[in-house]
Amino acid sequence: MEQQQSRWTVLVAVLFSVALNAAGQLLFKAARIAQPHASVMQLFLQPDVWFGLLIYGLSSISWLWVLARAQLSLAYPILSLTFPIVLGLSVLFFAEAIAPLRWVGVGVIVVGVSLLART
Repeated sequence: MEQQQSRWTVLVAVLFSVALNAAGQLLFKAARIAQPHASVMQLFLQPDVWFGLLIYGLSSISWLWVLARAQLSLAYPILSLTFPIVLGLSVLFFAEAIAPLRWVGVGVIVVGVSLLART
C-alpha cells in the first residue's frame, strides 16, 4: 500500500513539474508577444520573463525531488506531456493555428506516454 501511495506521489510531482514547465513556456511567449522587437536583454525587463524563470525554478526543484524517487527512464518521458499542454494552451491563449498533422503527432506522444506509464 505504501509503495502504491509513493508511486502516486511521484506521478503527481512529475505532472506538477510538467505543468510548471508549460506555464513557464507560456509566460515566455507572452513576454515576447508584448515586446516583439525587444532584444533578449530587453526582455529581461518584462515581468512575464521573471515570473517564467521563477516558475521554471520551481519546476526544477520539483524535478530534483522526483529524480530522488523515480527511475529517470520512467519519469523523463512523462515530461513530454508538456507538448500537448503547450499546444492546446497556445491555441487558447495565443490563437495559434495548429495543423492537423501536428495534432496527430501530439496524439502519438500522449499514447506513448500512457504506454510508458503502464510499465
